[in-house]
Amino acid sequence: MNVRKGIFLIGLAGSGKSTLGAELAKRLGYKFIDLDTEIENKEGASIPEIFQRQGEGQFRLLEKETLHDIVAVEDSFVMATGGGAPCYHFNIDTMNEHGLTIYLDVTPGELALRIIDAGVENRPVFKSYDHQDLIQEVRGMKERRNEFYEQAKIKIRDNQITVDMIISKINTPN
Repeated sequence: MNVRKGIFLIGLAGSGKSTLGAELAKRLGYKFIDLDTEIENKEGASIPEIFQRQGEGQFRLLEKETLHDIVAVEDSFVMATGGGAPCYHFNIDTMNEHGLTIYLDVTPGELALRIIDAGVENRPVFKSYDHQDLIQEVRGMKERRNEFYEQAKIKIRDNQITVDMIISKINTPN
């Protein structure tokens, strides 16, 4: 496996970045980094609290700074990014320069179910608690973010993505 620095998992909320990322890191013997957790630790507040107190603009700056701090010092890691991380402040370029980006592309309907199961209140970018409305919200967000997600080096489109699928894609020559 020839990954220069790290592996960055990108995609919408609920796509499995954190769950699959932790397992992938373990299997590869890499360090697992959850970008949102790093921001929470740095700020001493949860992501929803940061959004509420400081606004999304300030959160996106913290996200960029934290990403840059991590790639400056870490090697051999798997990072679960926040869903919006690739879409602001040229973060997708930073990720592509410092490793391998993998887009976990799950359908809006499946994502809505996962978000509701996990608790919408933990996802500050989503407002709706109704399944049908949330599907529309997810679909719109996917359309807005897709130009950034599609810049990933690897794209996996499936509702049941596994670590074995990710490893297979990493090991497949382009």
